[in-house]
Amino acid sequence: MRGFQHAKLFSDVDRTNDPSFFIYFMDEADKPKGIAESKAIALARMGLGEGQSVLDLGCGPGADALEMASIVGDTGRVVGIDASEVMVAEARRRAGDTANISFQVAQAGALPFADDSFDACRASRLLEHLADPRPALREIARVTRSGGSVAVLDLDWDTLIIDHPDKETTRTIVRSHSDSMRNGCVGRQLPRLLKEQHLDNVSIDATQIFVHWAMVEIFLGTHLSTLIKNETVSAEQATQWWEALQRANDEGTLLVSFTSFVVAGHKGAA
Repeated sequence: MRGFQHAKLFSDVDRTNDPSFFIYFMDEADKPKGIAESKAIALARMGLGEGQSVLDLGCGPGADALEMASIVGDTGRVVGIDASEVMVAEARRRAGDTANISFQVAQAGALPFADDSFDACRASRLLEHLADPRPALREIARVTRSGGSVAVLDLDWDTLIIDHPDKETTRTIVRSHSDSMRNGCVGRQLPRLLKEQHLDNVSIDATQIFVHWAMVEIFLGTHLSTLIKNETVSAEQATQWWEALQRANDEGTLLVSFTSFVVAGHKGAA
């Protein structure tokens, strides 16, 4: 198990001893096929076109913002925001001299933009790190123009499935992992939360995400270390549980998955 900080620290990424880890984490987290499928659904729901202005909230290292910049073209623009200076610096580095894209440090609950500034807004895997997602969603609705599109992609960690012979320990790990997030089951809340912002034509798409071993090592391995430290499980219990999971991976029978939700809509006329 790698000795990284638990993923709940994404809410304060720049205060960790090794912020570069979170860039590695984000890159690994983009690898599952289901994540790519969820992102494609979000893009389709947004209906981006040439010349549009787009806001990407929680942009991380900027890969998705760059893809959207290629869609809106030279006459459009994409602005990526993240609460982390580390993420914004990496996003700027990766964007290079791409002219129609910019990144800045900002809080999702207090966006530094005027009303009706963007044709489309997207937030991806952001709200799970916010204790209360409503201020961010209110801001998203505020800066989206009338008729503009909003798409939110987030996870529901209460749907985490782990095929393991030790059912009781697995249940302890699954529940405690979800509860360690600031908003671990936000995925299922998204339809209600977006309708509270009076968005029209709200759509719901769910995708099952199957996790590869490197991701298992990061988010389950580090969480298991936390449970040992907190004496939620014993070191012996945790070791036996982890070794069984490793055997499953070696034998090609590993199954770890969770559900991603994409909920999208359009801002109605004032």
